[in-house]
Amino acid sequence: MTTKSTNLLLSILRAAHCRSTHHHFAIDALPLVGTPAGERLVGHLLRHHHRYLAGAKDPDTRFRDFQNHVIHVDDGYWGGAPRVAHQWYDRMQRYLRTDRWSDAAHAAGVLSHYFTDPIQPLHTAQTPVEKVLHRPIEWSVTKSYSTLFNQWQNDPSRTVFQLSDSPGWLGEAILTSARVAHEHYETLLDHYDLKAGRSDPPSGLDGVSRGCLSQLIGLCVTGWARVIERAAYDAEQSRSEPIPRQGTTLGMVLAGIRVPHQSWIRRIEHRLEQKKITALIDEFEATGKIEKNMPSELRIMEKVRHIYTKEREYNRLRAERQNGSIIRILQADDSDVASTDAKATNVTPVAEKAPSDPPPATIPFVSPQEGNVRLHVEDALVDAPSIGTKTAARFAKLGIITVGEFLAADPTDLAEKLATRWITRDTLHAWRCQAILMCQLPDMLARDTQLLVGAGFATADSIAKTNLETLYQAISEYAATYSGRRYLRGAEPPDRDRVDTWIGEAALAMVRQKRAVSRMRSVVPTTEQDQTTRAA
Repeated sequence: MTTKSTNLLLSILRAAHCRSTHHHFAIDALPLVGTPAGERLVGHLLRHHHRYLAGAKDPDTRFRDFQNHVIHVDDGYWGGAPRVAHQWYDRMQRYLRTDRWSDAAHAAGVLSHYFTDPIQPLHTAQTPVEKVLHRPIEWSVTKSYSTLFNQWQNDPSRTVFQLSDSPGWLGEAILTSARVAHEHYETLLDHYDLKAGRSDPPSGLDGVSRGCLSQLIGLCVTGWARVIERAAYDAEQSRSEPIPRQGTTLGMVLAGIRVPHQSWIRRIEHRLEQKKITALIDEFEATGKIEKNMPSELRIMEKVRHIYTKEREYNRLRAERQNGSIIRILQADDSDVASTDAKATNVTPVAEKAPSDPPPATIPFVSPQEGNVRLHVEDALVDAPSIGTKTAARFAKLGIITVGEFLAADPTDLAEKLATRWITRDTLHAWRCQAILMCQLPDMLARDTQLLVGAGFATADSIAKTNLETLYQAISEYAATYSGRRYLRGAEPPDRDRVDTWIGEAALAMVRQKRAVSRMRSVVPTTEQDQTTRAA
């Protein structure tokens, strides 16, 4: 990483192509990569720098999954950054194994965002003061980046970032870095000068702020360099051969050609950002709060946090009720002590259910806890895929109002009760699979589940165990049929990245399900001598 052509390419990218701190992190880490395998991978990242840098901003501009950009250290490490980072690392590895260098560069850029965002103090907690200062501070850091980076480079102390060898090494690195960053959260808020930062963004940061920010920038670029080295090593182990070398000549030519366009975009974006920050500060000075000009990422985070807080409180109250509801299972020879036990514990004795009684219906999946699924078991049945208003009314006559009630019912019994020629058992089974997938997997549209089930992938397990090319091909072929076109209603079929995301989310869904089953088994009495159980 010391050749003249490489240094020239890096200079061009820094000067014209880097429009945000995430772009700078992605580029400034590359010269710090020190392993031979890592340097070979860096060559491909520089060759496909356009996609690498686009990926570094896509989580903010395309995905907008801001709850996955944070780690709230004091709130049980809430946030989805480690989970999503592992997904994108696995995706990058798949691309590297199959010589899809451009896609690998994009995946690496996306991964760099999820890796470095939790190393920013403002992404490690959320307070009312931060709502006002978040955007101005980030803007001041962007406009001061070169100075802060040089300050870190000139610091005599060195940043050492060592990765673990455990299977969850990436998540551990993100959580540990978030802890370090969180130590500077209050300092950054207390030392920021909003008035000075309004007219001259770099002036909003004092010496104390600059000291901690420069060290965190060093932590970002050093840590990301180590991740690139590990990714290159893992890829070469999987390929059983070195990553092919890639020269910098073509990358340098392309970077030079794009300089006018990138410089123009940079000026426009910076001008718009300055206007947004001025409007935010004006609103705060006039009203003492931020409503109209609140950044969209903070608005989304507030909604997600609200859902998370309500869900956590519900789970706490539910656990308390369960802990206070211990009952005694009566055996055949316990009848003469039942009344005594009832008086002593003030609990009504519950008779054992006869073996002939049918087991209670259960919903065979576990919904994610992040609030980003589009369908829930408590939703009205009309919200489920393939079930319109008239069909929902038919189910309502049978007492089935919600999605959960529909999923708990037996398709064969439903088909007999509906007595409708076109709603068969197989049709109901397909609708049921579509609804379960929409409840299980985040951000699934109704047409997504219809295409998956129509293509023969009716469960999260079958999706998770299928490789990308097979699943993508099957869905593309089904989308070209009459039924597939009817489901799409003029929309485009899902692309490879979308299908790849489904595979990753399906794998996570199976992990959640296995954990839930394990927890259920852990509370079931294991011997006939167990006399107590907890009420569900």
